[in-house]
Amino acid sequence: MVDEVNAEEEQALRIAAAIAAGHQAQAKAAAKAAANGGQVNHHLPFHKLRHFLRVRKAKLLFLIMATKFVWAVRRGQVNEVWAGDSNSQLIPDDKMGAPLRHVADGRWACHLGPRLQYSIAKKGLAPGFMKILAKVGRLKGARDIVWIYSFGEIDVRCGMVPRMDEPGAFDFTHDYFARMREVARVSGVDRLVIYAPSPESDIALEQIGFPVVGTIAERVECMSRLHAAMHRAAEALSADAPRILLLDTLPQMVDERGVWLREYTYDGLHTNNAGRALVRGALAELVAADEAAHPRR
Repeated sequence: MVDEVNAEEEQALRIAAAIAAGHQAQAKAAAKAAANGGQVNHHLPFHKLRHFLRVRKAKLLFLIMATKFVWAVRRGQVNEVWAGDSNSQLIPDDKMGAPLRHVADGRWACHLGPRLQYSIAKKGLAPGFMKILAKVGRLKGARDIVWIYSFGEIDVRCGMVPRMDEPGAFDFTHDYFARMREVARVSGVDRLVIYAPSPESDIALEQIGFPVVGTIAERVECMSRLHAAMHRAAEALSADAPRILLLDTLPQMVDERGVWLREYTYDGLHTNNAGRALVRGALAELVAADEAAHPRR
């Protein structure tokens, strides 16, 4: 059995090497040979092998970028990191990219996947990501980084409406803020910014795997309640460091119905250039006010 597993790994590595080198024909030939009688066919069908290789490639690329990120922190070249759902990619930049990447001028973006604010509250961030934060938090340049986390938009758009009238439906926000305070401690910073989710929109298209639940009016009401709960959670935190700052730009982005103004979004899910400028301007003001109130010693 061990020999069979080793044979599978050897074949997988051979195909991965061909793909990495850009030799697609060789990769297909190796996969076909495996499918026609090699050990891989019996234990690892081609479609599973392809998925396996994609996942391994993504993990390898993330590890490479994480290493570059750590070195950048060590050299004091990181000043801002957006992390979380897809907004963490499309607020600091105007396009999606690698899960972890340098955008410009010491600004980084880290896409942690379509996680729910609820799941972060209950389970926290992924252990692997927390290990990276722990390493970064011990570096000299860690304290100067402004971390901004974005979660919650998917909660409202895809699931919370049917439960929003239940008692305690939004109580998880307190656990979410507590989790983020622990993330701040691990990261070695004395403050962390939480981005309150962008507004609901009436132009967003339904995505595969992310069905829209509720009418636009119901989702607007649900988002309003989530924002109110997040403000209560922020106010309920003790004054101890690290501080948690709430970045809420929803009032400036909505019309009289509470719906996202089209001038600030390009697809109903993410900011356009105008929306991005609004959020980044509000972030700068929030951080400046905090620095004035809590000068560094």
